Amino acid sequence: MEKEMIQHSGGLDIVEGFFTRGVHCGIKKSNNDLAIIFSEIPAAAAAVFTTNRVYAAPVELTRMNLEKNHHFQLVVVNSGVANACTGLRGMNDALLMSQMAAREFNIEDPSLVAVASTGVIGDFLPLNKIEIGIKKVREFYPHHPSSIDTARAIMTTDTFLKEKAVTFFLDNQEVHLAGIAKGSGMIKPNMATMLGFILTDAAIDPKSLQKALKSAVDVSFNRVTVDGDTSTNDMVLLLANGKKGKTVMSEMHPDFFIFQEALNRICQDLAKDIARDGEGATKFINVIVQKAKSESEARIVAFTVAESPLVKTAMFGEDPNWGRIMAAVGRSGISIQPEKINIAINGVPFVEKGMGTQKMTRSELRSVVQNKELEILIDLGLGDASFNVWTCDFSYDYVKINSHYS
Repeated sequence: MEKEMIQHSGGLDIVEGFFTRGVHCGIKKSNNDLAIIFSEIPAAAAAVFTTNRVYAAPVELTRMNLEKNHHFQLVVVNSGVANACTGLRGMNDALLMSQMAAREFNIEDPSLVAVASTGVIGDFLPLNKIEIGIKKVREFYPHHPSSIDTARAIMTTDTFLKEKAVTFFLDNQEVHLAGIAKGSGMIKPNMATMLGFILTDAAIDPKSLQKALKSAVDVSFNRVTVDGDTSTNDMVLLLANGKKGKTVMSEMHPDFFIFQEALNRICQDLAKDIARDGEGATKFINVIVQKAKSESEARIVAFTVAESPLVKTAMFGEDPNWGRIMAAVGRSGISIQPEKINIAINGVPFVEKGMGTQKMTRSELRSVVQNKELEILIDLGLGDASFNVWTCDFSYDYVKINSHYS
C-alpha cells in the first residue's frame, strides 16, 4: 500500500457523512433495541443475505429495495423481534417501519430505506414502540451520533459490542471504513443470526461495491460457525456515500485492491469477534485444514470438525481427546488416507501419521487445550489446498441460553 492503513478503536462515527444512533424504545425490557443509520445523501449499497429459504420480512423488503435502487439513504434496525414467519402482516409491518423512518428523516422514497430485525421468530413487530424509537433517534440528529449506542441496539444474546474502523488512502485521498455487527448463536454460513453494517465515505460504484462485499464475506463471515444453524434474518449491508471520494471508483481502478483489503480486514475482525462471542463460549477456535486435494474438500473437513459437538465439548472440558478430531475428519465424506494425517494444536503435535504422538504426555497435551485461543491444524497430506473456519467451544451455558431463548 502507498500509505499505512490505520486501525481505530472506535466504530461508525469515524465515517464522514453518516449519522448513527441507537436508543431503547421498549421492545426489550432493558438496553437499546432500535438503531438508525442515516446518510446525508443516498449511498451506493451492496448486501449479502441469509440463504435460509425461510427468510424474514425485512430480508425480503431490503432485498427488493436494493434491486430497485442500488442505493440506500437510511437503515432502521430493531432487536428483540425477528419479524420472521409472520406472513403478509410481517411484510406490511416491515414496509410501515421503513415508511416511518423515511418520514421522520425527510426521505421522499421509502424504498431508499433498508430494514433489518433480529430476535424471536414468530412475534409481530410492536410498531408503536418502533415509531417512538425512531422519533427518539431523530431528536439526537445531527449533533449526537453514537456508534456504541448503535452497536448496542442490534445485540440480542451478544455479550460485547462488535465494532471496527480503519483509515486508509484511495487515489491519494484519506478515506474511512467502519463496521458493526451482532451475532452469538445460530451462526453458520451463509450467514447466520448475524447482522453487519459497514460504512465508508469512499466513492465506489454499486456493482463494484457488491463484488467487493461478496469477496470479503467469503473470507470472513462465511467462515464462522458456532452451532451449524443458519438463521432467517441474516444481512450484511455495505454503504458508500462518496463523501471523501474524488471520483467514483470501479473495480478496474488500480487502487481498488486497497479498498478490498481494508474491507476484508473489517469483515474478518468482526467475524472473529462473532466466533469469540458464541453463546456460552469460553474458547475461540481456528480450525485450519491444509494439504487437501482441493479447497472444497478442505472446507468440508474444516466445517465438519468445527461443528462437531464432540470436538467442541472436548475443547470446553479441556480434554486433549484428539480421537474426536480424527473421527470428525473421517466422517466428513471426502476420501482420505488416515496414515497421512497430522494434527497439531497451537503448534504442538497431537497426531503424527494418523497416530497419537509419543513425544508428549497426556498431561502436557491437556495444558495445551487449556488456552483460551486454540488453533487446530489438520494436515491431510494429500495436496496443496487449504481452508480455515472460526468457531468456539460448547459449554453448559449454550444449552441454558438456547433452552430459554423465547
